[in-house]
Amino acid sequence: MGNNIWSKNVQGILMLDLSREIRFRDDRKDLFLNILGLKEGMTVVDVGCGPGAITRKLSNWLGDKTKIIGIDRDTTFINYAKEKAKEQNMYNISYLEGDALKLPLEDNSVDACMSHTVIEHVPNKEFLLEQKRVCKPNGRVSVMCARPNKYIKTEPKLLPKQSEREKKLLDKLFKGTDEIFKKYNVGKYSVDPVELPTLFDELGFKDIQVDGIAIPVAIDDARNSYKEKVIIVETQKEQLLEVVSMGLYQNKSGLSDKEEKELKQLIEERFHKRLELIKDRKYIWDYTIFLLQVVSGMVD
Repeated sequence: MGNNIWSKNVQGILMLDLSREIRFRDDRKDLFLNILGLKEGMTVVDVGCGPGAITRKLSNWLGDKTKIIGIDRDTTFINYAKEKAKEQNMYNISYLEGDALKLPLEDNSVDACMSHTVIEHVPNKEFLLEQKRVCKPNGRVSVMCARPNKYIKTEPKLLPKQSEREKKLLDKLFKGTDEIFKKYNVGKYSVDPVELPTLFDELGFKDIQVDGIAIPVAIDDARNSYKEKVIIVETQKEQLLEVVSMGLYQNKSGLSDKEEKELKQLIEERFHKRLELIKDRKYIWDYTIFLLQVVSGMVD
């Protein structure tokens, strides 16, 4: 039996896959490739690839001459990623089930390793040393860390708000979640912005770089088509419904069947109201700007 701890208890497939699809939009291709130092023809590893959204982006962006390897310890993620790549005829991607601290790769075998919001869940030093091991001389290791305390998030007056009833049901469902996150080391190894490049230096990386990427998710942005605006709202709804399903898996007695049905209905109604605002061309400017810190270093 495979390992599905993360996908069942912490972050589901939709939550990760859809959010990364939005964050790693094609119009940000050059930005990401430049900061991560990725070029056509490389062998690139995505450590902690989850459901594979970023690996699929890299496959499209870097072309068939590039070899993409996705590694994750969660069997559910790996199986999903393999199926999605097959559906999209992406034959330059391979997926391996494996531990980020014991990568199933040979020494000096890849050109670049990258990760997105993974280092905060594992011992930092061991995480970086393992990627250093598998990189060729002059290979590159890049770590992307979310900085939630630096996010910009708006809550305009016209935004359909959670009702008190919805909040109450969610609170009841997720009572004890902190213990589950603690059990699986979620965020246990969060690293200070200064400590991360310092650690790269201490571990012998050269040419260390620090970058920041601001990623806006703004429904009403004029660059979004009507279809794209709807997709963002639907994505947010589906992610929340998936979170509810995960909560029910973790806490089977958290809600009665009647309360579960009521909660899902309240969520559907709230997001329907947001979709109606899009349909009526009413711009309310609810948006989030995510901040990623990116630290990169070269291997001697």
